[in-house]
Amino acid sequence: MAPIVTAGTLPLPVRFQSWRDWRAETHRALPPLPLIAPDTASCAVCWGQRRVWEEAPNGEGLVPRVCEGCHGAGLVRTDLA
Repeated sequence: MAPIVTAGTLPLPVRFQSWRDWRAETHRALPPLPLIAPDTASCAVCWGQRRVWEEAPNGEGLVPRVCEGCHGAGLVRTDLA
């Protein structure tokens, strides 16, 4: 398999022999990313959805409102004691 050659900042097109070669080359350099930042957790009130559903004032269904636990962020800090 030919290595990927870069011209300036854009990579040149490369032909791979199989999907397995493509996966090995493209997924090799990508480190796993954390789902959320360190020292944070999903909000326990809204479960990270950023909103809470409550009964509509006219009684016809549910309407969303901003979560009071995380103030609409979906995450809360865990390092605060």
